[in-house]
Amino acid sequence: MAGVAIDGSQITPTIKPGHVIYEIYANYGIFGWQYAGDGSTGARITGVVSAPTSKMKLSGSNVAKVGDETIEQWEAYPPIPPSNDSVQYFPRGRTFDTGKGKIISGSAKGTLEGKPIALIGSVVKTCLDTETTIASGNDKESFAT
Repeated sequence: MAGVAIDGSQITPTIKPGHVIYEIYANYGIFGWQYAGDGSTGARITGVVSAPTSKMKLSGSNVAKVGDETIEQWEAYPPIPPSNDSVQYFPRGRTFDTGKGKIISGSAKGTLEGKPIALIGSVVKTCLDTETTIASGNDKESFAT
């Protein structure tokens, strides 16, 4: 039995490896700065469940169901190394952004508006196409997973 996901429930932070690509330039003294290859780092995704409308509330908060969105943000993690006198790093694209994910699993027993109720531990497909779980919610009510 697991607690129920509600509007504002946190998702478990997750990392998409290699999402942020950057160019590396090395200082070769009298030859100047030369392209030395590419590097990459991950993207750390965090966020919360968004259940703006629901026919069920717990402690005043809307209960989430499969199909509800998550509001997410991601950033390069670990960060791109800082440039210095001998090496410079330039990202090829964004190093942070926002997006929306979606709750894709829920209770095997409890439904809300014809869809499974989302639970603490339910799976979320993130804005960067990785999977994570719902980390928090309301444990005053619980349903079978």
